[in-house]
Amino acid sequence: MKQRPLLVCVSGPDGAGKSSLVGRMTTALRDRGYAAAAQYCYGCVVCRRLPQRIRSRFPAAPGQPGSIVSGLGMWAGRLHGWVDAAVLVTGLARATARARLTSRGRPAAVVTDRGPLDALVKFDPEPGSRLAAAFARLARTYEVSLLLDAEPEVLAQRDGVYALGPLANCRDRYRQWAVQLPYVRAVDAAASPDDVAAEALRCLPEPRPAPATAPEPPPAGGKHVVISTFDDLRNPHYHGGGALLVDKVARRLAEDHRVTVVTVAARAGTETRDGVRYHRLPLGWAGPRLGQLLYHAVLPVTARRLPHDLWLESFTPPFSTGFLPLFARGPVVGLAQSLSGAAMSRRYHLPFARIERYGLRFYEDVVVLNEADAATVRRHAPEAGTHVIRNGVDMPPAAPLRIGEGEYVAFLGRVDVWEKGLDLLLAAYAADPPSLPLLLAGAGTRGAEAELAALITAAGADARWVGEVSGARKQRFLEDCAFMVLPSRSESFGLVALEAMAHGKPVLHFDLPTLRWMDGGGNVTVPAFDVEALGQRLRALTADEETRRRLGHLAHQAARWLSWDRTTGQYQSLVQELLDRPAAAGGTTVMPRKAAEGKEAGSWQPIR
Repeated sequence: MKQRPLLVCVSGPDGAGKSSLVGRMTTALRDRGYAAAAQYCYGCVVCRRLPQRIRSRFPAAPGQPGSIVSGLGMWAGRLHGWVDAAVLVTGLARATARARLTSRGRPAAVVTDRGPLDALVKFDPEPGSRLAAAFARLARTYEVSLLLDAEPEVLAQRDGVYALGPLANCRDRYRQWAVQLPYVRAVDAAASPDDVAAEALRCLPEPRPAPATAPEPPPAGGKHVVISTFDDLRNPHYHGGGALLVDKVARRLAEDHRVTVVTVAARAGTETRDGVRYHRLPLGWAGPRLGQLLYHAVLPVTARRLPHDLWLESFTPPFSTGFLPLFARGPVVGLAQSLSGAAMSRRYHLPFARIERYGLRFYEDVVVLNEADAATVRRHAPEAGTHVIRNGVDMPPAAPLRIGEGEYVAFLGRVDVWEKGLDLLLAAYAADPPSLPLLLAGAGTRGAEAELAALITAAGADARWVGEVSGARKQRFLEDCAFMVLPSRSESFGLVALEAMAHGKPVLHFDLPTLRWMDGGGNVTVPAFDVEALGQRLRALTADEETRRRLGHLAHQAARWLSWDRTTGQYQSLVQELLDRPAAAGGTTVMPRKAAEGKEAGSWQPIR
């Protein structure tokens, strides 16, 4: 049976460069071996056949009031919206069939010029209405929808038809509706066409492999190391610091060993990338929360069936441990990137922390990111060897030029209002707004993004959510901020803080034990969850460029101690050491606890 073609949508206001990007992406996908086709998906069959002077009255164009057939308050307007949805379905079906017929064994792809997001902006239906739900369902058929986003001045210069104000309003509608749709990725349309195309292609998933019902044997040669992780860089819900760590470590270990990463995707399958074999468990359909519970249920079966010499289990919420040592045929190392049990217990009032504490006892070795989590593991699993290895960072190619400067206060991370403390941040900022605006960047589930949008509206201050930033846009976001704020209720490390430090930016955060690795490295702390103190520090840092400059230099100097090369090298040494143990060959000898703790690499000497 042929696989469903890869569906990609390119959306955005007039002047964003949609048609140009569609052409470039179609060519690039063909170069990658796809049977790629482009499809125009905007406007119903009636609108397209009318003359331009009449047709322009039908859609809700920028700056123009809705006509009798575009305003959704009337039956004709609602009918117009449903006709548009039906035409979109028909166009997608036709393009999908054409791609399948011409694929000839190759993977197929369809890139649509406009799609459901553009239709929602055009008709602007009431949120929660049946028409809005219909377009949202259509959006879920796409692997990704690319929103070309640029400042109104850029759009006006390129478009040449509509004025600045109407284009700004149109852009705002795109961003508001994008929050309510799944799999939307923002692309900086102000960059050069080549950069826009490169960033858009990075948002696409890897070519889908043929379905597989059982794990395939790993490539020949070397010992087999398996890393299991729910999160993945291509996960539409998370793709956070834990996913980046697994990706970096897997590629480093692949230099000496056969490496398999067991993770989650929408469809089952295997693929090999950068020397690492990825085995996908088909649980992505369940979403982040139910998916994590199903992952905990399926992973022991996978560990039993998949041969391995060493298994690295990245702990997953809500109770972290998956009890894999009870099921795996080889030794298991716990990667405690997140000891989430206590936080999840406080949030949901269920005994996740108790399950986590009990599960830690079954591991002979546990890797943690900070001293606070190391103390927790030692307390609940005194016989386990505890290894502290910090996360790493890719330093900018050149020394930062804007230390102390910046146009805004920045938050960067997953959109999770409770865990990331975004409600506390907005309350602190809105109480007495500083002179700089607050920009929040990141993505999350549809519900979490809608909750954040509502909080920003209620705050009534100069706070904006700019969506997910990646690639060159992320670099600019960090370079142009005055400082980073990390208001989390729970963090295992805070990789975005280290990324900000690499750009010479101070980090303001609550005084959590797990974040004390930053002490002396250009950070500023306030008592945990003290909203008033957080607001005071926000205002003080905003007004004091000299203090920001001094702290920024400390931050940049501290970040240089934590490179990804150093971090992955420590994992490489630890894995080799564990594989060389007699226990890895079937014996029972384990490393004494003190010897293991003596190898707590990854620390950098704090600058005090």
